[in-house]
Amino acid sequence: MAPLYRTRLRYPQMNGRGLRIDLFAFALGALALLTLAFFSARNGAALIMSGLCLVGLLAARVAGFSNRALVPPAGGLVVLLWLVWIDPPADLQQTSALAHLAGGVLVGWALAEYLRGRLPSPLWILAVLVGVFSLTILWELGEYLGDRALDTALIPSKRDSALDIFFGTVGGVGAVGLASLLAPRRPPG
Repeated sequence: MAPLYRTRLRYPQMNGRGLRIDLFAFALGALALLTLAFFSARNGAALIMSGLCLVGLLAARVAGFSNRALVPPAGGLVVLLWLVWIDPPADLQQTSALAHLAGGVLVGWALAEYLRGRLPSPLWILAVLVGVFSLTILWELGEYLGDRALDTALIPSKRDSALDIFFGTVGGVGAVGLASLLAPRRPPG
């Protein structure tokens, strides 16, 4: 685990080739702006979801996840929240399934990138799947607590939560498959 003092976000820097921007900080800023927009619009359900995303990304950064692991999920979560709350592509149930599936892929990717170089092959795959499953349960718990705190209805039923956990986990399985295909190949021997 990286020491806390090494996990700070980088500010834009000038070098001989121009301005360099930390893409994770940029995506985190976009997510924070979206969260503020949901707050100002008094959209409690969207505020809960974007807040959970912010907390998760910041926790991953503190845990030592690299930009390679976090930039795709951070950017993907901004797009996903936009699609779910600003411009939904389908009805509520289909949108929820799509959001949890895509969220599982994004979280699975981050975990796979983080664990792939730290654990041997079958073990990192199992750890990612257990991690995604655990985080989908934690997400549903966050939705439940948010519902109670802000009087929203993100969890209309136990069946809805079970489906959300299922789709999130299936997304994680897809991310493991993708990460396995994109893994750098090592020569035998």
